[in-house]
Formats: sequence, C-alpha cells, structure tokens
Amino acid sequence: MDILSNHWVLIALRLAHIGGGILWAGSAILFLFLLIPTVRAVQDAGQKFMENFGPRFGKMMSIVTTVTIVAGALLYARFFASGFEWIWTTKSGLAFTIGALAGIISYVLGSAYLGKLQARVGALGAAMAAANPPKPEQIAQMNQLQSTLMNVYRFDFALLVIAIVTMAIARYL
Repeated sequence: MDILSNHWVLIALRLAHIGGGILWAGSAILFLFLLIPTVRAVQDAGQKFMENFGPRFGKMMSIVTTVTIVAGALLYARFFASGFEWIWTTKSGLAFTIGALAGIISYVLGSAYLGKLQARVGALGAAMAAANPPKPEQIAQMNQLQSTLMNVYRFDFALLVIAIVTMAIARYL
C-alpha cells in the first residue's frame, strides 16, 4: 500500500475519481432530465435514436463508473493502514463512508439491474414495432417497464446526489 502514499498516484486517483464522478453525474442529469423526455416526445424517432445511442452510452458508462469506483476504492483504502476506527469516529470518515456506499449502490444498481431492464424495454419495443400495431398487452407491459425504469433512474440519481454532497463536504467536517 506504499504506492497509495505516492503524491502523483494520489493526484491521478483523485483526477480519475472526481473526473469520472463528474461525467457519471452529468450523464445522469442529461439522461434523466433531457434525453428521456425528448425521446418520449418524439416517439418513434426517439425509439430509433435510443436503439443506436443506448448500447454505446451503456458501454461508455460501464467504463466511466468502473474507473470511478476503483479509483475511489483505492483512495479509501489508503486509510485502512491506520485502522477502521476513522470511519465511525470522525465526521469526515462517516461522510466519506456514506458517499462511498451511495456510489457503490448506484454502481451495482446500474450494472446489475438497469442494463437488464433497459434491454427488456428495447426487446419489447422491437416486438411492438414488428407487431404493428402493438398488442394492448404489449403496450401495458411497456408502460409498466418504463415506469419502473424511471423510478430506478430517479433512485439512482438520488444516490449520486448523496455521494456527491457527502464527499464534497467530508474533508471540511
């Protein structure tokens, strides 16, 4: 763990973690508040756009979020040499821990659940387009999936806000 004491390594890890976090949160804002409402408004054209954009965006976000989490874990690990007490005996440790947990939960949610849910929406959308016109049960299922997806996006965004706020203020506590 001596390498985690190297000044240049710490700078690189902080840049990767903070830069990745900015891109992660910025993408979540863009996706949740601008892209999804626009895709819904333009309907069929939005569906075609998402068929192309979604897989590319997903691959990029997989890399960004993984780099952010790994860099954050390495930054967090450098404190383990002095023991775990700092996590619950200092306000800074507690804030960093809350932020880390929120970020990790968001990462797991995105990796394990959102991708599969988005794939189900995409597959159902393709089936609906092939049915032309879509069957009523397909429409009902799509509405349910999209509602679930939006709720998960909102929860994920709340986790990112918690991670950002707690980590931003932790060193000043």
